[in-house]
Amino acid sequence: MTIRRTYPLFLLVCLLIGMIAVLAAVNLWYLQRLHSRSLHETATRSVLDLGAELVRTLASQPVVQSAKDDPSRWTEFGRLVRSLKGAEPSLHYVNVNEGNVTLYHEDTSVVTHDAPTGTKAGEVRVGRKILAAGRELVPVLTFTAVIPDVGGQERVVQIALRREAVQQREEQAGRLLEIMFRLSVITLTVALGLAGVFGVWVLRQEMERQRRRRDEEHLAFAGLLADGIIHDVRNPMSSLRLDIQLLEKEAGKGSEGRLARIAELAARARNTMDRVDLVMREFLYVSRPGARAPERFDVNACVQDCVTLLGPRFESAEIILECRLDPGPLEVTGQAVAVKRAVINVLTNAKQVSTTGGRVTLTTRRDGHQAVLDIEDEGPGIQESHRTRIFEMFVTGRPDGTGLGLYLARAAVENSGGTIAAANRPQGGARFTIRLPLAA
Repeated sequence: MTIRRTYPLFLLVCLLIGMIAVLAAVNLWYLQRLHSRSLHETATRSVLDLGAELVRTLASQPVVQSAKDDPSRWTEFGRLVRSLKGAEPSLHYVNVNEGNVTLYHEDTSVVTHDAPTGTKAGEVRVGRKILAAGRELVPVLTFTAVIPDVGGQERVVQIALRREAVQQREEQAGRLLEIMFRLSVITLTVALGLAGVFGVWVLRQEMERQRRRRDEEHLAFAGLLADGIIHDVRNPMSSLRLDIQLLEKEAGKGSEGRLARIAELAARARNTMDRVDLVMREFLYVSRPGARAPERFDVNACVQDCVTLLGPRFESAEIILECRLDPGPLEVTGQAVAVKRAVINVLTNAKQVSTTGGRVTLTTRRDGHQAVLDIEDEGPGIQESHRTRIFEMFVTGRPDGTGLGLYLARAAVENSGGTIAAANRPQGGARFTIRLPLAA
């Protein structure tokens, strides 16, 4: 049973680890999408800032700000442009126009470089163009700055950055992001692997602990079961020993021996052995409750057999055992020996808590589709601390008790499809109620 309980627990642990892994993978994928989008926006913003800064830098050069056309200065401006192209390979062209006149031009691959209209002085306007470089079309981002009133004219400085600069910056950051996510996946995989190994180790430790506890419980149960067997067999064996001694004494008289007395003692010895055999079969049922097939029996007859068996014990203890049977038959389907054992255990418990002159009452009745057996005593009742645990194994309120009788009673009744409950009576004492479904 422990193994059957452990496998669902193992599957639950595996399912939990799998769900955590799937959830972590989905989160990583979603974070990667968000970071990729953020990288694209960041790379675009970086290129835009770079282009605006470059065009402002070129527009602030003295040769561009001066109305005097000095070729030597334009040569220095060209060196500046080429140094900028060396530092930023995505710089595609630089143009400086004054009206329809081109004052400076770098990179002859430009086909169209008309200055966009509507750009105010001090502002940088960003645009898009597709340039023809031979047979290749090059998409670029244009950045335009206007310098007003230079010799009575407006000068327009325009640069172009290849749009692939955005992709290059995005790829550079993306490689770092990919490395980070790979490390995250490796870390997550290692963590889940360690969690799985730890879970399996804990599960094996729990299985071993349950096995040891089960073995200990079996040993304790076997010891208590042996005590019960000794307790139930000792009295019949004492009677059997006495009967055999009397039988030997009567047989030793020879012809003076009384045949009737010998026959009586032999019958008593046979009945005692039958009782011992019944006890042993009952304990065999306790050790293997599913070995006996269900049968149809009358609850009244079962109760009457128990009263007949325990009657002498109650008489010797000077306790009244009263039996009130339902007038009609109360036939149920179950295991008669088990139900008898349950009734005997409850009656024995009632006798042990009763005082001299006390009364124990058995009542059978029909309640709908159930046969009900009430066993009431006039003892001290059930302790509050034991009320919810009275049918558990090894729970007892007596110092010399084994805590096994009521546990076996509950197991026997439940194996027959019934229930057993305990409560205190308002007038004192305890009431045990056994309910069994009536046979169809």
